[in-house]
Amino acid sequence: MRVAVVNATPASVQPATDGLAEGFPEAVAWHLMDDRLVAEADAAGGMTPALMRRMLSLIDYAVRGGADAVLLSCSMYGPAAKLARRLYDVPVTGSDEAMFADVACRRPGTVLVLGSLESAAADSARRLQDVADGVEVRAVAAPGAAAAAAAHDWPDLTDALARAAAPTLDEVDLVLLGQYSISAVHAELGERLGVPVLSPPLAAATALRKALA
Repeated sequence: MRVAVVNATPASVQPATDGLAEGFPEAVAWHLMDDRLVAEADAAGGMTPALMRRMLSLIDYAVRGGADAVLLSCSMYGPAAKLARRLYDVPVTGSDEAMFADVACRRPGTVLVLGSLESAAADSARRLQDVADGVEVRAVAAPGAAAAAAAHDWPDLTDALARAAAPTLDEVDLVLLGQYSISAVHAELGERLGVPVLSPPLAAATALRKALA
């Protein structure tokens, strides 16, 4: 099985690959990249119709190239995944759709979303709240997490995320990692915190494996 991963930043390539290796080991990752998608969306104040068309063209390229499934690793372009599912017969999923669906099924009382930036954590929390009725969603940014992730310094990344989660840890039932770039340490963080920690690339890989079974 070949899974095309459409990336908007180089930082998502390895986490997506690792998630597939863990959750869908028989899949072969095929990475596509447009590393201006995020920067241009930020400059425009959000995803524009032109950027949506660019993402859809990458999905079309993947499908025409023989991909059995498509994973979009950038959460900003989740709406493109929803549209693509109406256009193609292969499974297409956004970066964190499967993780959010898992939360909705678990129905925890309180969820903590961790991000490397306040804007990223807040965006993930807002989108999760839209699909998880009755769940209290909190968002926290982890200072130092972005630098540690960029340097692939996993012990420092685990420490940064654990410090950010500590003040509210007694009040949450579940922790979500809001970005692919910080997801490499999900297992280590779960052991440190003593609560379940969900990883978006692992959830996406597991969902695609089920969809293609």
